[in-house]
Amino acid sequence: MLLIKNALLPNFDTLTTTPSDLLIENGRFSAIAPQLTAQCETLDAQGMLLLPGMADIHTHMVQSLTKGPLDDLNITQWLQKMLAAQWSLTAEDWYYGVLLGCLQSLRYGVTAINEMTYFPHIDAVVQAYQDAGIRATFGIGATDIAENEQTKVTDVDECLKQAEYLYDRWHGKGLLRTAAVPQGRPACTPELMTALKQFARERGLVYHTHLAEGKAETDRVRAWTGRGEAEELAHLGVLDENTILAHSIWLSDAEIDLLAQTKAVVAHCPSTNMKLSDGAPRIAQMLQAGVRVGFGCDGEASSANRDLLREARHGSYLQKVLTLDPTVLPAGQCYRMLTEAGMTALGYDDLGKLAIGCQADFSLVRTDDLSTTNRRRILTNLLYAGSGSQIDSVFVQGKPILRGGSFVQHDIGRVLEQCERILAKLEERM
Repeated sequence: MLLIKNALLPNFDTLTTTPSDLLIENGRFSAIAPQLTAQCETLDAQGMLLLPGMADIHTHMVQSLTKGPLDDLNITQWLQKMLAAQWSLTAEDWYYGVLLGCLQSLRYGVTAINEMTYFPHIDAVVQAYQDAGIRATFGIGATDIAENEQTKVTDVDECLKQAEYLYDRWHGKGLLRTAAVPQGRPACTPELMTALKQFARERGLVYHTHLAEGKAETDRVRAWTGRGEAEELAHLGVLDENTILAHSIWLSDAEIDLLAQTKAVVAHCPSTNMKLSDGAPRIAQMLQAGVRVGFGCDGEASSANRDLLREARHGSYLQKVLTLDPTVLPAGQCYRMLTEAGMTALGYDDLGKLAIGCQADFSLVRTDDLSTTNRRRILTNLLYAGSGSQIDSVFVQGKPILRGGSFVQHDIGRVLEQCERILAKLEERM
């Protein structure tokens, strides 16, 4: 049992906070009230905002090792260099790259990730998830069409075998869930896209893919099929409420309506979209049409970012300038996308909200930072002026991962030292 006293609980509709106590038993919130007492460990959260755990619904963790060397490249150069670097990594490199990414995510209040990873060193990848203590939904980024000379292709049968291997070995074990993950229609045949969707539907899994990220790739799909990318996925029958679509930039109005009708989820990754000059997805229009949307940090090779609060700020500002309407994607909507909407997209109905019976994944955020002065505006100032670095403590299933800004189980200095050793060799190869 753990009793949290005097926390500031957020209301995302009114953008106000209310001082409250919360009792946690067996990893879940068992009571929430203005004042509670219990004979158990007590944590005084006076002056701290208590946020539900956030969900990063599109990411590539190993790219924590390629943040920096790939800056200021166009998408074609970037993709080739990123893949060449990625395939040169050893199992130990993969472990530390993924561990670093997961620990950064946790440091910024992200308690669940949706990861597109790769097969050669999958045991090391999963070990990193488990050692970090993060919730991970993950799958192999499957492709059977080579987009460039660095692309590794795998036939449909082998892709299904890999998905089955992950499912049998790890799905539902601890904090792990597996997914069916084709890279996207420019890199996948219709046979692969549909086979993995059937695999996902038979097992109730998330289906996670890229959609309409690059204009050239979207044009290529239209030349092949006579359809836009979203129209093509609808034609293939793979769009539904368990489909997560990263980026979703180059879409027609009709395709946006298709996403709303099928209840598919868009993962908005604004830092990558801006940094790689992919384009600006029409998220405000999607939300108005009824499309479900969450946020993703993507890989740091493209976004240079694991602070999901900052990602939401970028996303909100990008829509305001795109529409010339300052009212679109307001703070309350951003917070819901970061928390409950993201968790629901990953299949969790008891995460991303502060309610009795829900799992106790949350963070405590300092509100005494200079950027978040004005206690009447804590939520808007945190989103628009603050950062994830103000997070003091992070809990998953009621257990502390971060306390006082320091990891409970990990020597972050040692992890960084290992990563620097790997990076020195990687920079030489690149």
